[in-house]
Amino acid sequence: MESSAEQRVTNVALVSEQRQRVRDLSGFRKAHSVPFANTDRTQSFVGRIASDEIGEDLDARFHEFRKNFRFKRSELIVSEPQDGEGAITTPWFEYRITITHDSDAPSEVTWRRQITQFHDPVPLLSPEFAAVFGTVFDTVEFEPQEPIHIEAFIDSIEDRDDDSIKLEFDRQSTWCELTTDLIPGRLLVETDCVAFVTNEPQLPARLLNAFFQFRTQLTGLECF
Repeated sequence: MESSAEQRVTNVALVSEQRQRVRDLSGFRKAHSVPFANTDRTQSFVGRIASDEIGEDLDARFHEFRKNFRFKRSELIVSEPQDGEGAITTPWFEYRITITHDSDAPSEVTWRRQITQFHDPVPLLSPEFAAVFGTVFDTVEFEPQEPIHIEAFIDSIEDRDDDSIKLEFDRQSTWCELTTDLIPGRLLVETDCVAFVTNEPQLPARLLNAFFQFRTQLTGLECF
């Protein structure tokens, strides 16, 4: 019998995000000014001064993928740093790193690392995959096939009358958050995205298993 993490995962992403001050980017110079607003120009600026760091990250991943997964040169397609992002496409998945100028805190940026486009979930359970990524990721993002009607979703949860699931939402019903004592983490639901966030970073297999366990708790809801 397949384990939870061996279920179909082609429409999920493993994600990690970290914030950093703009002035701490390696390409920031004394002549530069910390942005005070978020614009296309400032996004281009942070992407440019972070280009070397993106390249270093891709170099490290490229080496790890060849060493641990034994991929051939022709099997690794590298998208070089451009406009604040870079990526490596492998026969099993795509790895992508991006930097985004923060719109709420213009003096900061957000680094996002993600794995998507899983062609085979089995390697996710391997020691090699754990050795490469360790406990980098703390989030599983799931893209529903159709936009989620948040009000209807909230009503369906409340109609279950299930005390094991705790529900929070905003007064406009634009999002909701679900938690349960059975699984350490929270499920954030928006119209076009569902994100399961654990309390701390996990090994990829454990992270996926926790997500599938939470999804099992909500069996019968259309977005799942």
